Amino acid sequence: LYVASRAGSKQPEAVRITRCTKEGDFIDQFGGWGEEPGQFIWVTSIAFGPGNELYLADESSHRITVFGTDNNFVRCFGEQGTGPAQFDRPSGLAFAPNGNLHVVDTLNHRVQVLTPDGGYLSQWGRLGDGEGQFNMPWGIAIDGPGNVYVTDWRNDRVQKFDADGKFMMSFGSSGDGEGEFNRPNGIAVDGDGDIYVCDWMNDRVQVFD
Repeated sequence: LYVASRAGSKQPEAVRITRCTKEGDFIDQFGGWGEEPGQFIWVTSIAFGPGNELYLADESSHRITVFGTDNNFVRCFGEQGTGPAQFDRPSGLAFAPNGNLHVVDTLNHRVQVLTPDGGYLSQWGRLGDGEGQFNMPWGIAIDGPGNVYVTDWRNDRVQKFDADGKFMMSFGSSGDGEGEFNRPNGIAVDGDGDIYVCDWMNDRVQVFD
């Protein structure tokens, strides 16, 4: 189990990736607070890519950092901006079945699709509340067939896209009832296709078919 820990500048020792067994026994830790290669400040997401390399999104430095299976720094890519392969507060990360990396580019209100080395492939989304539009998207998950689920944070909904980024459907609205959200963030899809959504301000996890 790999756990990303983030903290403010007054607690730099708390910024790290911790590795432990599924039972919670400590193994080791790596990374640390800073702006040098292999360091990070405000980690938002981690995901495993091809070759079991660990990818980490840092919304403070606006970049993606990659670590090898030995936990050592391999490479990083990205910078602040609005152009291709540039980011403004990147958050969720997910790999598609074909190995391409999907990055939620939060303040650019879009999803970017990149090669594992950071090469730009495509993007979709813009600011708004219509179909395929976002207002500060955050989490992302990809199911077995390659469909993409994105938590649309300020629109209090989840949107579903096909593997090419074409809008398929959305669910959720603002509130605290069943099927309603108050700032959804983390999301995951299991092997049966069930969808788990962290409903942040409602302090709960909701599960959908």
